[in-house]
Amino acid sequence: MRNIFKTFISCIVLAVGVTSCYDEMDSKSSIDAQYDQTSNITASLGESSVLTFSEVSVNGNISGTEGVLEVGFMVSTSADFVSYNSYKAGEITSSFSSVINNLTENTTYYVRSYAYTIGGTIVSEVTSITTPVAPIFELNGVYTAVDYNTEDDSAGESYEVAIEFVSGSTTDIKITNLWGGGKTIDAKYDSVTGKVSIPAKQVIYVHADYGDVWMEDVNGSQNISGLFTPKGGFLNINSFSAICGAGTFGDQYVKMSHK
Repeated sequence: MRNIFKTFISCIVLAVGVTSCYDEMDSKSSIDAQYDQTSNITASLGESSVLTFSEVSVNGNISGTEGVLEVGFMVSTSADFVSYNSYKAGEITSSFSSVINNLTENTTYYVRSYAYTIGGTIVSEVTSITTPVAPIFELNGVYTAVDYNTEDDSAGESYEVAIEFVSGSTTDIKITNLWGGGKTIDAKYDSVTGKVSIPAKQVIYVHADYGDVWMEDVNGSQNISGLFTPKGGFLNINSFSAICGAGTFGDQYVKMSHK
């Protein structure tokens, strides 16, 4: 009897579900009206600008949003868009923008905006934008730095870090304000390999409640490693633990770009 009862209830639920689906379906005239609306939508491009040798900013517009499922940009190295990458914009609005990164230096890219609609894909006119040659930097100077949490790769707010060689040395450097703590720490630099080595246990921050915060290598070695890339001026500091007397602030890594 229990099995029969379950089966009977399931049938009722299924019947209600089917009825609900039919109730919620749009009429043919409503669907046709949406299609007519989207078939009249046009897409256009706004201003484009070069941010760095590997980043550009692009802007797009559509004449309406009814029936639009997605908006964004198509980017290709060929004017006929035989192959391209799509970059979806965030919200579906009449004006939208994106920062497109990881581009190749000294390369011409062709860009057009698009709108995916229930009636098909709408594209704009095409514009071209050329990335400049990547600059070559020395290690010393000022950087824009961002800290990342190794658990989820979440990023903190950007801040500035300064690096300078110790007077008379080509290997000894000082790093100021790593982790945003305002402290200056010592490190070694190998100009042949680009490797940076930071001795562990150095204080990078003084917390108002927990006191000194210092660096420790996540693998327990005596040094935290980093790598400087002259083309583009990138300095990445590999994972380290931020430790204080009361515990840990977790494992971090830092990405820096030369200003």
